[in-house]
Amino acid sequence: MTSIKGRQISDIFRVCPLFAGLKQNEIDEIAALADLRHLDKGRILFSQGDLALAFFVLAKGKMRVYKLASSGREQTLVTPMPGSSFAEAALFADKRYPAYCSALEDSEIIVIDKSRFLKFVESHPQVALNMIAQMAERLRIFAGKIEQLSLMGVTPRLAEYLLSKSDHNSDVTLDIHKSELASLIGTVPETLSRALAKLKGSGLISESGAKIHIIDRAGLQETAESGE
Repeated sequence: MTSIKGRQISDIFRVCPLFAGLKQNEIDEIAALADLRHLDKGRILFSQGDLALAFFVLAKGKMRVYKLASSGREQTLVTPMPGSSFAEAALFADKRYPAYCSALEDSEIIVIDKSRFLKFVESHPQVALNMIAQMAERLRIFAGKIEQLSLMGVTPRLAEYLLSKSDHNSDVTLDIHKSELASLIGTVPETLSRALAKLKGSGLISESGAKIHIIDRAGLQETAESGE
């Protein structure tokens, strides 16, 4: 019989794209391989170079996967959302985590053991196909990020980010600290501040606390597309 913890994990797995197309009994089988772990805000889940013995599904909270340069500068790669999996690719290749991962807030992480999961995949090819599809999509996203960092200035990158995050009322609520936003778009806080000031000075946005209002969407779009 599935435990209470197991049922909670199964509920999360049902909405996880990695397990799309699986039957309920198969999801329950994977849930039986998993453990639930609490991570306090700021705690490291894994470091670059650590042996990859598991991958993860975010149950609750917010995580950040990032690279760390020798200079100490950080570059955010992805911020997994609840219900999404991450670090699956590290189970293959050189079998080590290629980046760091830490909690942006108190979080609940589902930990799935590598060796037990790979045995499950051998008899469930749908999961392998789902993993390939997810990795292909992430490669596409990372390719876009590389192009953005190499070809676009900070202000256009910020404009593009705000457009992608705005709701129907043209409001963007920053649910991450500005230092984290700077890392996400590949810059430092001081340069981010100057880019925000430039967008405000051009009358494209206004700012009130953690909320940014897009005043001129067409102008912001033009800035994003300018690349400069």
